[in-house]
Amino acid sequence: MNGLRHQENDDEGLRIDDRTYACGCRVIRHEYHDGSVRIKTIRHDGKVLADEHSGNHEA
Repeated sequence: MNGLRHQENDDEGLRIDDRTYACGCRVIRHEYHDGSVRIKTIRHDGKVLADEHSGNHEA
């Protein structure tokens, strides 16, 4: 992968994975304490291509 990647997590189950590719596109994945997941895909021009949620969590 060409670009940047930022990852964080805590001891209670929160995980963040933010990838920015060389072209400027991004994929942001948040996994919450309750096990739900949100994945947001953003094209290099800022257009949101996908914003998917699983479970009942709303960010």
